[in-house]
Amino acid sequence: MTPLNEDDVLERLEGQNDLASFINVAHDILLSGIRQFLPSLFVNNDEEILEYAVKPLLARSGPLDDIDVALRLIYALGKMDKWLYTDIICFSQFRDFVQQSYEDIHFHDDVTYDFIANLNSITQNATLFNAIKNMKFSDFSIYSETRYSTMVKTALTLAVTTLLKELVW
Repeated sequence: MTPLNEDDVLERLEGQNDLASFINVAHDILLSGIRQFLPSLFVNNDEEILEYAVKPLLARSGPLDDIDVALRLIYALGKMDKWLYTDIICFSQFRDFVQQSYEDIHFHDDVTYDFIANLNSITQNATLFNAIKNMKFSDFSIYSETRYSTMVKTALTLAVTTLLKELVW
């Protein structure tokens, strides 16, 4: 597994032009971060244990290949703060919602703002969150929808990198 680095993560996220593809890439990045983090939970990193027990658990079709299952295990073992757990779960649930939606969801939509308002990694950054909130509820003759969408995308990118920093960097 190739370790995640911040430049690659930023490049992959910035390359997404619509919310659905952005959220899918963010989900894949977060799952990769969890996969990198998981081996550190197991006994002494013994080679035999890693080879015959841990690798099958982490394999592409293994039980810990599901982001929700892996998160619950990490959280249940006390190896993850609650805010980190809830933010990654929110990303996972929002991805499911976006994928199942019959209509396209955009960075500037109300549902995306509601998602952002529930992410600790964004709301704890008062300057960033207040800027988004002020722009969201301002007269759009002052701020364009494109500018607002760009700010939301930037905030989501910062959220993903913040979550990864807690996991692997």
